[in-house]
Amino acid sequence: MDNNDIKGYSAVTDEDDRSDFGELVMKYLHYWKWYAVSIILAVALAFTYIKVTTPLFQIETDLLIKQDKDNATQGAGDDILKSMDLFTSDKIIDNEVQILKSYTLMEKVIKALGLEVSYYGVGSVRKYPIYNDHLPFEIRLIKSNDQSYKDLISIKVRDKQTVEINGKKSPINTPVQTEFGLLEVTCKRFDDKVLNQDFYVGFNKLTDLYQNYSNVLNINPVSKEGTVLIITFQDAVPQRGKDILNRLVYEYNNAAIEDKNKVTSSTLSFINERLKSLSEELGVAERNVESYKSANRITDISAQSQVFMQSVQQNDADLSKVNIQLSVLKNLETYVQNEQGKLPSMLGIDDPTLLALVSQLGEAELRKASLLQTIPETNPIVNSINDQIKALKSAITQSIQNLKSGLLVTQQQLQDKNSTFESVIQKVPSKERGLLDVMRQQDIKNTLFNFLLQKREEQAMSLASNLADSRTIDVARSSDIPVKPVIPLVLGLFVFLGLAVPTGVIYIRDMLNNKIKKRSDIEKFTRIPILAEIAQSDESTPLIAVEKPRSMVAEQIRALRTNLQFISADQTSKVLLFTSGISGEGKSFVSLNLGGSLAMSGRKVVILELDLRKPKLHQALGVTNNQGLSNYLVSNMSYKDIIAPIPQQSNYFIITCGQIPPNPAELLTNGRIEVLINELKKEFDYIIMDAPPVGLVTDAQILGKFANATLFMLRHNYTLKKQVFMLDELYKSNKLPHLNIVFNSIDYSSSYGYGYGYGYGYGYGGGYYQEEEKKTSWFARLFGKK
Repeated sequence: MDNNDIKGYSAVTDEDDRSDFGELVMKYLHYWKWYAVSIILAVALAFTYIKVTTPLFQIETDLLIKQDKDNATQGAGDDILKSMDLFTSDKIIDNEVQILKSYTLMEKVIKALGLEVSYYGVGSVRKYPIYNDHLPFEIRLIKSNDQSYKDLISIKVRDKQTVEINGKKSPINTPVQTEFGLLEVTCKRFDDKVLNQDFYVGFNKLTDLYQNYSNVLNINPVSKEGTVLIITFQDAVPQRGKDILNRLVYEYNNAAIEDKNKVTSSTLSFINERLKSLSEELGVAERNVESYKSANRITDISAQSQVFMQSVQQNDADLSKVNIQLSVLKNLETYVQNEQGKLPSMLGIDDPTLLALVSQLGEAELRKASLLQTIPETNPIVNSINDQIKALKSAITQSIQNLKSGLLVTQQQLQDKNSTFESVIQKVPSKERGLLDVMRQQDIKNTLFNFLLQKREEQAMSLASNLADSRTIDVARSSDIPVKPVIPLVLGLFVFLGLAVPTGVIYIRDMLNNKIKKRSDIEKFTRIPILAEIAQSDESTPLIAVEKPRSMVAEQIRALRTNLQFISADQTSKVLLFTSGISGEGKSFVSLNLGGSLAMSGRKVVILELDLRKPKLHQALGVTNNQGLSNYLVSNMSYKDIIAPIPQQSNYFIITCGQIPPNPAELLTNGRIEVLINELKKEFDYIIMDAPPVGLVTDAQILGKFANATLFMLRHNYTLKKQVFMLDELYKSNKLPHLNIVFNSIDYSSSYGYGYGYGYGYGYGGGYYQEEEKKTSWFARLFGKK
């Protein structure tokens, strides 16, 4: 293939593609009335939907999640924590998002705002929600039953003392037993506008409310690296939406502060218990000093003993601190290993790494406890926190061992120093030594008591100054106009549906169609020539080609007559066989009119009514049927005895079927039909045989050997596509001579040809035949009425 061939092939392909596309477009444009009606209905439905749908407003608040830059993670412990990936921002943000969406927080919000009860007023087309100051009354569900949460309750205020609940009068401010449970109505405001107005009340389950609010609550970080959360909520009442978001942030901050205060409260509880016991021990020690001095008449100790006593006191204080630290470490080690009870106090521990690890452990466990209220333990977020907790505990255990070993060395050194002090005390005079012993016990208790008092004040200040790790950047604010329904989007969607529905119906109808709709349906399955296309006619005139020669059908019959010259051109007398696949495809009509058209052109024509089972020609023409083919076939009469002229047209004759015989096929094989045709050939130019359908009986195949050509009728939107396969088999097997197709009864007002005309240059409705057409109203034309 050379370049010119390639270019030519491409051009043909492009032209075919354009033709197919144009045909497809015209196919759907033919049903423009469907689209017009569908779009009008769709737009009406869209406006109805917009009218009956409750509009929703967008409420938004912005929350900053703070990064704790001043905690003990700085310095020595920072590298350890970073190495365990405990401060990755996106994990923290994801956790906070889950907490904000938790059932626990939303339950607090619902109860705080009284959202368990929904109030509605009655508008022109729908009920509208009422909230807060707009409520004329409040209703409380004291005791629920099975009906409490199913239906809305109708309430109408009659006067200051009476309301009507579902049509039954009930007193205000008094519990009333109803079918919906025990209710109490409280009047908030009373004026004439409220009287006799219809209101509706619905009680909501917390789980259902949580699910509804969760669906419209969206929390998204402003960026991957940032810690600002954009919280949006949609509600029909803007003020209610603002209150929900503001209360949600408030409860979130409160929960964070409570979580922080749990460790501080635990430490304060521990200190208070120790102070209580130390107070008693200190009192006993002070009384012992007083008693010893009184009994031994000692007012003071020597200066040397006093200096020595100060050294002993300092050593004892240091030893007490070490012992407290070792006790705290032991409690922490037990907690890490056994995972039971509360996180112990870190009183006296000043190691920054351990403090940071314990703080992170507490926060991680609190986050886990909060998340487990709304999600299962198998959730990936919980698994991530479990991994953090495991890593933290491992690091804490290692840090405890390191710190513990150092404290044990310090403890041993202080204990050795105490032993030295003890030996020195033994050398002090007995009375002074006894005073030193009791004063030493007093000082130990006093030093420890003062230390705990200081720590209690520190913890109390920490408890009072704890703030949430978040800050509200912008309080909740509402959009000025509803965000749902979006009117342009709704209209666009319904218009799209208005286009899609008829398109889908047309496509599916075509997919399921098993009848011949257009010429291409024939050409797709067979190579048999299509000799002519005949339009559908609503005329009751049997010989339309004669009586209405300027009609479209008459012109198409003349086109068929012209095309006959290409069939057996060398024959002086042509015998044409008309048949079809099934009854009703119009072979009698076309054969009769073709004969009339041939007769009008000066040919002498005879038509044989060979459908001996269901004859139609003599009835349509009003010709008598006393003697006919059946009589001829069983006797020796001449054809002149049974032939009759057709009154409407000269040179046109008919041989009717005669009496309907019981055995038509046997009669056609007795040899008389061949004699008849041979005799008719001597006198007539054209012999037309109107045979029965070949798909039902064998008569047409018997008559085929006497014909010069066969015209097989296929009817538009009537003949099944599978019949074309049968016809193609007849064509390939040559059972019928010179087989041609006549495509009959084409309805050009349907989708046939998609507006391209009927194939001979005379476009349907183009004005060529308008003088023959009846005038119709615009309404009839719109809906395809003729």
